[in-house]
Amino acid sequence: MRRDETLRIGLSAPGLLLRVLVVLVAVAAATLLGATPVWLAVVGVLAVFGAVTPVYAGAWMAAAVLVGLLIVPGPDGGRAALVVAAVHALHVLGALSLVVPATARVSLRALRPTAVRFAWMQAVGQVVVLAIGAIPSRGSFPLAVIAGAAAVFALTLGARLMLGPSRLAAFPRAARRSPSADAEPSVGGRS
Repeated sequence: MRRDETLRIGLSAPGLLLRVLVVLVAVAAATLLGATPVWLAVVGVLAVFGAVTPVYAGAWMAAAVLVGLLIVPGPDGGRAALVVAAVHALHVLGALSLVVPATARVSLRALRPTAVRFAWMQAVGQVVVLAIGAIPSRGSFPLAVIAGAAAVFALTLGARLMLGPSRLAAFPRAARRSPSADAEPSVGGRS
């Protein structure tokens, strides 16, 4: 590719946007959780650290602090649903930040499968949070254990179904290629 050539990838977003979203999601979630200014600053610093240097897992550390902010005052349904969504978004954005340079552009078409998986897992996760929130709190420990086990089973089954298809099917051109196509062509028509 020469300097005067351009690569057209269709609708795209700057890679820097993924890192900015890490900070926005973390700070917005901490604010909506009602974090004190000190914890809001901790989440913000960790998120910025994760955005600047994604290799050091600042996004995941910010997600861990959000979980702590949920647990300390006692979880309720709305706060738990918010934390499930925010932690999952931070995980996805942090992982994407590891592979997409800030100076690059990422095709929105390439982000579509990630967005679909995010939506599916959020649907499952939010249903689980709603189901656990519906369990009465007095004397319900055995029922909570059964519900938790069912949730883990459902999540494992969902992950298995999503990861089950052959990865080779994702590359139809490679799948159609026969082994004989890789062989050296014969010279002079003889094998």
